Amino acid sequence: MASRPSRYHYWDEQREKAPWPQRREEMEKRFLATLAHAHAHSPAYRRLYEQAGVEPGDIKGLDDLKRLPLLRMSDIVRLQGEDPPFGGLETVAPEQVRRIYINPGRIMQPGEWDYQDTTWAQAMCGAGFGPGDRILNTFNYHLWPYAFMLDASAKMVGATVIPTGAGNTLLQVEAMRRLAVNAFLGTPSFLMTLTQRAEDMGLDPGQDLFLDKAMVGAEMLPESLRERLQKRLGMSIRQAYGTVLLGCLGYECPEMEGLHVPEGVVVEIVDPATGSPVAPGAVGEVVASNFSRVYPMIRLATGDLSLFSEQPCPCGRSGPMLRKVLGRTDQAAKVRGTFVHPWQTDEVISRYPEVFKYQVVITRERDQDRMIFEVEPAEDSVDPVRLALRIERDIKELLTIRGEVKVLPRGSIPDFHQKIQDRRSWD
Repeated sequence: MASRPSRYHYWDEQREKAPWPQRREEMEKRFLATLAHAHAHSPAYRRLYEQAGVEPGDIKGLDDLKRLPLLRMSDIVRLQGEDPPFGGLETVAPEQVRRIYINPGRIMQPGEWDYQDTTWAQAMCGAGFGPGDRILNTFNYHLWPYAFMLDASAKMVGATVIPTGAGNTLLQVEAMRRLAVNAFLGTPSFLMTLTQRAEDMGLDPGQDLFLDKAMVGAEMLPESLRERLQKRLGMSIRQAYGTVLLGCLGYECPEMEGLHVPEGVVVEIVDPATGSPVAPGAVGEVVASNFSRVYPMIRLATGDLSLFSEQPCPCGRSGPMLRKVLGRTDQAAKVRGTFVHPWQTDEVISRYPEVFKYQVVITRERDQDRMIFEVEPAEDSVDPVRLALRIERDIKELLTIRGEVKVLPRGSIPDFHQKIQDRRSWD
């Protein structure tokens, strides 16, 4: 078959197309080195494995991963509370940390001195990014690491970044025109927001803007929204999936047959109750391990449900591929790119003894997420307007995203209700 260089982009084509057994053997060596490094330098990992009765020497290869305990976000929160700031999971001295990021839920994350994770760069290549591209990076550069990681990854692929973050859409559209920006990084909903802003300015986004590619993430991408955006903008849109603690776990190539697992991370699909691999083709929880030498994440359970594809991709990449993300194992929901967990919403409401009961309802209107805290007051004398304004202030402060508050009459919220009810429907 003739090669199609104009259609496919690779980070390292020879490596990505190498036989999977060969790639797996190399990945196994990297994982075992990471595990040994973590055990030697992280008191938290030593305690976790001692409690599980596992020594690093017991793990001979990737087939033994199931012997290691799962690490969950709740464990990281607990460990950081017991041993601040990083929970003893870090594996370098403090002076080797360049930045300290503060993630939602007040989870602290040390950043390596020189960013070396290539998983997001591989995803960018899958989306067609490369030398000479001018990328609008609309992810938030404030507190969180994601925008910085993508910024460094864009440098790896030879592209130029315009670091805008979200907001100030008028200026962003003007900058896109003046700088001939041809690539976009951000959420699909914010790409739609910029498209609508351009149209409000009397522009034809497909003619007056120069966008020809986008890599979106941090929220679901309904196919109907992808199709509308591609048609209105005359561009290709590919999605990437991952977390700031693990890196990229999957990305689309032009074929859009699924999410390719990049080099630099081990992804498993497991039974969330036992941590053991599920049968081939079965749905389970996504668990991943990275090779970070600063803050290694070993068997971190994401809470996401997915399954591996059993079909090869026409692009020629030989590694495993996730079909897509199907949902969550818990009540957590991602709202405008940010995970919202029940324990976080409890923290907000715990400040208000005058609230008897609450429920968070998430909907989607005009391609935008909407989060509503429905609350029942404990007493009829409570001022509903003042209560709503105070809670909305704390939602923004503690969850870092906006939310609305509706004060309902007593008895409106049923007993034994879900704390977070996601009413969004995806294509």
